Amino acid sequence: MQKQPDAHPGQSLVEAALVLPILVILFLGIAEVGLFLFAQVQVTNATREGARYGSLCRLNHTCTDLTDAVKSAVFSEAQLLHMSDSGSGGNTTVEVDPPNLTTAPLVGVPITVTVVYTYSSPFISNFVPMFPATLPIQHSVVMHFDK
Repeated sequence: MQKQPDAHPGQSLVEAALVLPILVILFLGIAEVGLFLFAQVQVTNATREGARYGSLCRLNHTCTDLTDAVKSAVFSEAQLLHMSDSGSGGNTTVEVDPPNLTTAPLVGVPITVTVVYTYSSPFISNFVPMFPATLPIQHSVVMHFDK
C-alpha cells in the first residue's frame, strides 16, 4: 500500500505554533499557583512562630523590645521568602499588639501578631497583563503570654 503525501505539509507546524503559547502559559500558571501557595504556608508558619516567640517573652527576657524580637523570629522562620522589613523598603510588615512592654505581662494576656507579605509574581504577570504583579498575603495569630 502506498503512503499518501500530506495535503498541507506545514499544517502540523502551524497547529503547534498556535497551541504551544497557550500550553506554556498554562504550565507557568500552575507553577505560579504552587509558588503562591508555598508563600502562603511560609507566611502562616512565620506568623505562628513570631506569636509563639512573643508569648514566651517572659522566658526570653525580650518583653521591653517585643516588636523587634517578634520580627526577628518571623524573618528567621521564613528565610526562603527573603522577607525584609517594609520600614526599610522591604516586602513585609509585622505588627505586634502590644508592641512593647515596660513590665513582664500577666499570664493569659493576649498577644496578636499580624504579618503582611507582598508576593511578587515571577511568571504570569509578565505574560498576562491583567494578572497583578504583586499580591498581599496576610495572616494574624493571637496567643496568650505564658509562664
